[in-house]
Amino acid sequence: MLDEARCLASSPDGRYLVATGGSDVAAGAASAAQSIAYLLPEVGVIEALRRMQDPLSVAVWDERARTLTLARDRMGQSDIYFRRSPFGLAFSSELKTLRQEDGGSPEVDPHAISQLFRYGYIPAPLTAYRGIYKLPAGTLRVFRLPELPERGSAGEAAGPFHPYWNLRQEAEAQMASRTQATLGGSVDKVVASLERAVCASRGGATATLLSGGVDSSLIAALLQRHSEHAVDTISVGFDVPGHDESEWAAEVAMLLGTRNTRLLMEDANALRLVETMPRVFCEPYADSSAIPTLLAAEAAGTSCSTILTGDGGDELFFGHASYVKALRNHGLVRRLPAPLRRACGAYASRSPERARLGGIAALIAEARSGSLAETYLARVSRWRDPSRALKAANEPAHPFLDAALHPAGGHPGELLLYLDQSNELSEGLMTKSDRAFGAFGVQARSPFLAPEVLSLAWNTPFEHKLHNGETKVVLKRALERFLPEHHTRRPKKGFGAPVAQWLNGPLRDWAEDLLDPIAIRNRGILDEHVVSALWKSFVDGNRKYHTHLWPVLMFQAWDREWNGKNAS
Repeated sequence: MLDEARCLASSPDGRYLVATGGSDVAAGAASAAQSIAYLLPEVGVIEALRRMQDPLSVAVWDERARTLTLARDRMGQSDIYFRRSPFGLAFSSELKTLRQEDGGSPEVDPHAISQLFRYGYIPAPLTAYRGIYKLPAGTLRVFRLPELPERGSAGEAAGPFHPYWNLRQEAEAQMASRTQATLGGSVDKVVASLERAVCASRGGATATLLSGGVDSSLIAALLQRHSEHAVDTISVGFDVPGHDESEWAAEVAMLLGTRNTRLLMEDANALRLVETMPRVFCEPYADSSAIPTLLAAEAAGTSCSTILTGDGGDELFFGHASYVKALRNHGLVRRLPAPLRRACGAYASRSPERARLGGIAALIAEARSGSLAETYLARVSRWRDPSRALKAANEPAHPFLDAALHPAGGHPGELLLYLDQSNELSEGLMTKSDRAFGAFGVQARSPFLAPEVLSLAWNTPFEHKLHNGETKVVLKRALERFLPEHHTRRPKKGFGAPVAQWLNGPLRDWAEDLLDPIAIRNRGILDEHVVSALWKSFVDGNRKYHTHLWPVLMFQAWDREWNGKNAS
């Protein structure tokens, strides 16, 4: 079963039955199912999936071979979960559906929760429950009917998964085929490619998220250029100056001629929405930007059926400041003698989480890194050693650190782009948009992740992304065709919520309740001593520990919602 997929189609010869699911079901998934079904007799399953342009999860039943093939889209914009049991196979685009199979109450997987604490999301193929798995992006999994009732234990292997499309191969091929190009030529190509993606992404009443940053502003500009009337844009502001960009977004909307809805994330909204998080995200998710995204989704649900986002612009075109810092710091670390790096590593391992507080502890932690990937892993990690917060968890191996999985060639900075595209995008940002907007009946689309744009991004010379310390150069020059230059050069603030202020203010009681040490001890998953010490340190003034506390709180809220006494 694919929850949202009331979209079924059979091939002309009657051999194949296709079901599609994901955020696109309301607009186009039925025709996508028909297109795949039509292609199957001619080209087979793998080639049909490769030709699929829409970000959908797919199930294909082959009547002749008696096989079921499950597949997830290239960049993970939709999810597909499966669970095997002695009774057969269940699959769905939502974890909550599979939780209810076989009487419900599956066992929480502490190893997966350690990943939530590190990254803020649980990367495929793991899920929060033992024995329930999620397909990695761009892969398929084949099940043969005779095998299905014979297996199904919580400890069985998730795979094998077979890639029908491979990001590393795409990156390597595009980097190898680069030719000499001017910056102006690259801008022309990016604008044309994004313009086609924006037009293809429209469906019904279409609006855009508008933070006022480069990516969302460019998407809004291209959508407005192809609209006869003012398009709807939605921006979210905070009552905390360091996080608020809504005034800037309103100015961008005025210059572009869009009809902007400006929302304010007040304390009451923060508490209301954080309490809805566990039900909307039926698998725990700990990116704080999900809270303002939910506010935007709530507003979008009253006026539009499709929302366009700027997700992926930073990860395709080198937009994060953390990329620059990782390159710089790794260059400095390489100059240190190996014995000194080892000594730093030994010292940092005694109290790994103190690095989050900055200062000398952060410098020592950086000095232990043996590779650029390890340096970047430390930067994206909430917890440096999340297993310490869990009573029975050995953290799985980090795909970040497996050099065999990294693309060959290119600038070192492009390794960072690849790491984010293969991890943060598919399991983090896409999950956030799909779940938040889907909860209000809106399909979220990211034109930056259209296959044509993604390929072009890897084909674009790296110096057109980072030049003389300026990030995302080609996108900024593209936006200058629509907005004054100063709108492309202001400091980036992002979409993160002021979690530290909230936890010391409107969410204080909510957090205290979830972090009750007696309840944590009785549940037996987290180490109540570690969690209590962290909360005390935060309350005592170490506000940067909010990065550690937020995933703990998101897990606790989710666990209470879905696995507590009143869970249904």
